[in-house]
Amino acid sequence: MPRSSKPRTPRGRQALAALGLCAALAGPAAAQPLGTAERGGALAERWCTECHATGTSPRASDAGPAFPTIARTRSDDYVRGFLANPHVRGQMPPFDLSTAQIEDLVAYLQSLR
Repeated sequence: MPRSSKPRTPRGRQALAALGLCAALAGPAAAQPLGTAERGGALAERWCTECHATGTSPRASDAGPAFPTIARTRSDDYVRGFLANPHVRGQMPPFDLSTAQIEDLVAYLQSLR
């Protein structure tokens, strides 16, 4: 009797399902960037210029570091973590940013490097 290619264990089925999900997620949408500098710049202009010089507006404040300084001195992963939990550090108002908005801001900071 030939061996079946069908997984026999729950773990095997889970692995196969995960592989299928990864393949589905890697479709055409995977080729698109996670964030865009244009959207990030718009977010920065709307929300960040009260405390930061963002480079997007003639209005600027030195209450927080300038975005070009952040871009030069902080890694993308640091920025992601900071923006996901700003209230933990107590240095920023508790913005409730989505993952997409965080990626847009990271893309904007990358454009300033």
